[in-house]
Amino acid sequence: MQGEQISIDCRLRRTSARGWGPWTDATITLGAAPDGCVNWHADDPIAVGLPSTRGPVDATFTEIDHVGTRPVRFRTEAFWGMDGQIVVLTAERATTELAVRAELTDPLLHRVKEQLRLAG
Repeated sequence: MQGEQISIDCRLRRTSARGWGPWTDATITLGAAPDGCVNWHADDPIAVGLPSTRGPVDATFTEIDHVGTRPVRFRTEAFWGMDGQIVVLTAERATTELAVRAELTDPLLHRVKEQLRLAG
């Protein structure tokens, strides 16, 4: 996961005005580093809190204030084991959580921070 464009299958959930949405299948695309966009794609707009959208959703992460991780807390989010970590992207209006295979968590975290130009 050096600097080329890459797409990663994941499970994603977002906050909305109604609280947390369900975990849904998604794809994260990291554009070529260091300046590429960080995008996400989901086939089910309702599952990601966008009920007025029809068809698949393609969106770019913007105005992210913090990227970090948190431990898996519940079996319902332990897609790759209870000892895993969830990548958390926080913005003023929404939080997005990404569950990826354990060996991809740290590389994804560091690459997203780099491309969104977030410290440390």
